[in-house]
Amino acid sequence: MSDKYPLRLKPYVKETVWGGAWLAKTLGRTGPDEAKLGESWEAYSDSQITNGSWVGRTLSDVFTEAGAEMLGSAALTYPKFPLLVKFIDAKDNLSVQVHPDDELAKQLENYPFGKTEFWYVMQAEAGSEICYSLNSEAKSREQVKQALINGNLLDYIQRSPVKEGDVVFIPSGTIHALTEGIVVYELQQDCDITYRLYDWGRQGRQLHVDKGMLSINFNYRNLPITHPTPEIHDGYESATLVTCQYFTAEALTVRSQAEFKGNPTSFTLVTVLEGKGSLNTPGNSPEKLQSGDTLLIPAGLDYGFETKNKAPLKIISGTLS
Repeated sequence: MSDKYPLRLKPYVKETVWGGAWLAKTLGRTGPDEAKLGESWEAYSDSQITNGSWVGRTLSDVFTEAGAEMLGSAALTYPKFPLLVKFIDAKDNLSVQVHPDDELAKQLENYPFGKTEFWYVMQAEAGSEICYSLNSEAKSREQVKQALINGNLLDYIQRSPVKEGDVVFIPSGTIHALTEGIVVYELQQDCDITYRLYDWGRQGRQLHVDKGMLSINFNYRNLPITHPTPEIHDGYESATLVTCQYFTAEALTVRSQAEFKGNPTSFTLVTVLEGKGSLNTPGNSPEKLQSGDTLLIPAGLDYGFETKNKAPLKIISGTLS
């Protein structure tokens, strides 16, 4: 094995009041109550590495000890490992919430950056809708704050239908909520600051009216959902899902094989949504892939995917922009 090799990452699973059984049944995730598993964190600063010379260490260790070599120059513009990948299973509605931008995260929480994220919809029950940005009825900050206090915030939020393959980009400051019957892949800044604004009548969970109101960006209203069309290549298909100032994400459907040059300035996080195959890199043995696997490919390392099954290998890759 060379000094640069794909880092295999151990998931961290979170039980939630709104979670379901999909993570256990589909990806084999485990927890105290496997019918209530809401999130599986696939890659983040404290992710444990399970292979090679970094085994037992974390991505924070890699960032601190080998940031330029392993993670690339773009990662060094951040004070810590910058991205987080999740699977989310919403058996019930998540809270209507908002995340702070970089400046507010520093000001309100003394955290180095805020939270911009995106969802790729993996499954959605028929008729599923999400809460996604303010609607045209939201005229002023005071009006929205009063609705929050009165419990009728939903009157001022856009309800957007979603289906499998949809992409929902959520810049910091956007009011949003994932709702029941939806499973998503999520790529975001490595930040867990969430301000709840409305919680569907649940008791006992704190709302964050003041900080939430400060965080809402009133320019984000009636935002569109996208559904990228893939480009056809020899052996695979690709589609750019999101490009923003923090990250770029691409969907790959590998039908036989696909080869890529390593990103010279950023690591690449690859997550398998569906299928089986292998990840191949120069000087290293192939890494077997199956649904739910996430690996970090070091900056500058060329890589390729291969599947010999009739079923395609579906992957999302994310890098720093």
